[in-house]
Amino acid sequence: MLTLVGLGLGGPESLTQVGITAIRAADAVFAEGYTSPLAPETVEWVKQETGSVRLLSRSEVEQPEALLAAARDGEAVLLVGGDPLSATTHVSLRLQCREAGIEFRVMHNASVLSAVTGELGLQHYRFGPVATLVLPQGDYRPLSPVKRVLQNIELGFHSLVLLDIRADDPAAEPRLMTAAEGAALLLEGGVPAGARACTAARVGRSDQQLWCGALGEMVQVELGEPPHSIVIPGELHFVEEEALAALQE
Repeated sequence: MLTLVGLGLGGPESLTQVGITAIRAADAVFAEGYTSPLAPETVEWVKQETGSVRLLSRSEVEQPEALLAAARDGEAVLLVGGDPLSATTHVSLRLQCREAGIEFRVMHNASVLSAVTGELGLQHYRFGPVATLVLPQGDYRPLSPVKRVLQNIELGFHSLVLLDIRADDPAAEPRLMTAAEGAALLLEGGVPAGARACTAARVGRSDQQLWCGALGEMVQVELGEPPHSIVIPGELHFVEEEALAALQE
């Protein structure tokens, strides 16, 4: 059996009881940090409980021979930051398990997709499609995701903008895009500097930080360590207006 255990947004205290039970019962524990960042203290806690955690690269999850072999021979757990099925990669993994005749289950947890919007005081049903900004590589600056934000603005929808994680090599320190870097890409892609923008840093952790102001100002904002997320609000309900105004006090 393969069990995906969502780690939530914080440290070990964010684990659910069913997730802890699955971890402790596992014959093999794997983790991946490229779809969502892993809290190092959570990985260390799991290592203490199980003896070892194998960090997988992106290719080892997308071509999961070792993962499926472990799940075929015993109880395998894959640790995932946030809520596992928020990423297409894990939906694909479920389909591969089904095709291979391997039992599959998920232990859900909190996701940044809902937590960021709630912390800012915005209403989930007023959001348009999510956009993900990608870190530039050399001269390659992928700005096509900004079109989604511009379309949302035109329609009056809020935009949740997720920021890239460069964690293909599990042996290397992951590289996470900051809100300031994301704001620069949004400006380059045509979002007005005067557009209202919000950012949330380390949501769900004890040092969580929220900020609201003009997008042009965000490029100068220092919010500490990632993960960061950006929200570009659209048309606001009066309660949302009050919530954002409170952030700016």
